[in-house]
Amino acid sequence: MGERVLNEISQTGPSAEVSTTVAASLAKVWAIFVPIDLAQVFPRGSGPIPAVVGTSDQTGPWDVVGSARRVRLADGTSVREEILASAPCDGAAPSGGRARFAYRVNGFSGPLAALTTAAFGEWTFVEAAPGRTEISWRYTFVPRSGLMAAPLSVIIALFWRTYMRRGIENVRRLAEAG
Repeated sequence: MGERVLNEISQTGPSAEVSTTVAASLAKVWAIFVPIDLAQVFPRGSGPIPAVVGTSDQTGPWDVVGSARRVRLADGTSVREEILASAPCDGAAPSGGRARFAYRVNGFSGPLAALTTAAFGEWTFVEAAPGRTEISWRYTFVPRSGLMAAPLSVIIALFWRTYMRRGIENVRRLAEAG
């Protein structure tokens, strides 16, 4: 069901995508990515998008579909994050040169609350060569109404893309240092 929801909704709202190449194997990148500390990925905000200060209330392992947690933000707000897809999952190592992680974010209470009801993120990892992994991250927002799509697109273009670029580069840096 999570896969169906992700595929239907990810086509309906403003989105952004970033990518990078990591000088590390897919297995190493995945082992760093799954338990990663979001405060290390997003230590700085971008415009009205606050930094992440931590997570709490996690309901299960962070590579198991259905697990959820609260992401706490520097401005005192938080959002709920739930895993919709993880391949591999349950602590398994990637096989076949690919891995995928998808999630839903909702419960916005900060600046984005007036513009969006949910967002869907999807990370894909491809071992491009031995010791080199390509990472792509796509994030799609669901506008609160049709009227909110345009201002949401502006926020994405001005601030969210920068937030994503910084985040994926921090993932790259942490994986390479790993």
